[in-house]
Amino acid sequence: MKAKTQSGFTLIELSVVLAMAGLLSAVLAPGLARTQVGSRSAQCVNHLRELTLGWHQYAEDNNGGLLDCVDGSARPNWVTGNLDFSGSNSSNWDTNRDLVKSPLWGYVGGAPSVFRCPADPATVINNGVRRPRVRSISMSHVFGAGAWLDRSYNPNQKVWRTYQVLGSIIRPTQTFVFADEHPDSMNDSALSSACTGNQPGDSPGVSSIIDYPANYHNGACGFSFADGHADIHKWLGNKIARMPTTFTAIPLNVAALDSWVDMHWLAANTTVRN
Repeated sequence: MKAKTQSGFTLIELSVVLAMAGLLSAVLAPGLARTQVGSRSAQCVNHLRELTLGWHQYAEDNNGGLLDCVDGSARPNWVTGNLDFSGSNSSNWDTNRDLVKSPLWGYVGGAPSVFRCPADPATVINNGVRRPRVRSISMSHVFGAGAWLDRSYNPNQKVWRTYQVLGSIIRPTQTFVFADEHPDSMNDSALSSACTGNQPGDSPGVSSIIDYPANYHNGACGFSFADGHADIHKWLGNKIARMPTTFTAIPLNVAALDSWVDMHWLAANTTVRN
C-alpha cells in the first residue's frame, strides 16, 4: 500500500504567509484608524447639530430669549454642573445630577449622548467603577457676560457684543454656539475666548488662549454655529492641536504661541465689536 503523504506549509511558505499578513495589516491599519476617526467625527457633528437645533427651538418657544452659558444670571443656564476629575463630584458621571435638568433636555429627546463627543476619553472613578464624564461640550461665552472677550477678566466689558436674544446675532454663520472643550480645560459650562489680541492686525505674540478647545479628531474640534450648521475644524498650531490629555486641570489664559492663527480664527467666529 502506498504511504499517504502529509500536506501542509513548508517553513518557507509559512514565512511568506506571515509576511503577507503583516504587510496587509500595515496597509489596512491606517485606513481602519481613519474610518474610526471619521465615524466619531460624524457622530460628534450630529450631536452638536442636535444640540443647536434644540437651542434654536428653545429660543423660539421663549420669544427669542437665549439660554445663558453660566450660572448666576437672570436667564437659565443651558446646563449646570462644574466638571473635574473627582469621583466624588457626581456632576462628572451622574446624568441625573445636571443633564436631565438642562432646559435643552426635552428638546434633544432626553438623550445624554448628545452632550458628549464619542471621542472624549475623559473618565472618573466612583466607588471603584470607571465612568465616562457626562459632558464634553461647552457653550460660547458670548451668550453670557463674555467676561474674557476683552482678554482680561471683566464681566462688564462693552468692547465686544454679547447676545441674549436670537434675533440680535450679527453673523449667525460665524458665531459658534457649542464646541467640544479639551478634557483638561473643562470646568464650567462655557468656553471662553479672547477677541482682543486675536484680531487680524494684532501681533502673534499677544495672542492668548483662555479655555482650550478640544483636539479629539486628529488635531481637530467640533463646532456648531448660530445658523444651525456644524462642522469639524482642523487646528494648525501644535499648542492646541497636540495639547495632551493628562486628566488633570491645566493652566488657562496662556500665550497661544504657534496656535495664534487658530485663536484668530476662533475670535473671528465668536462675535463682533460693539
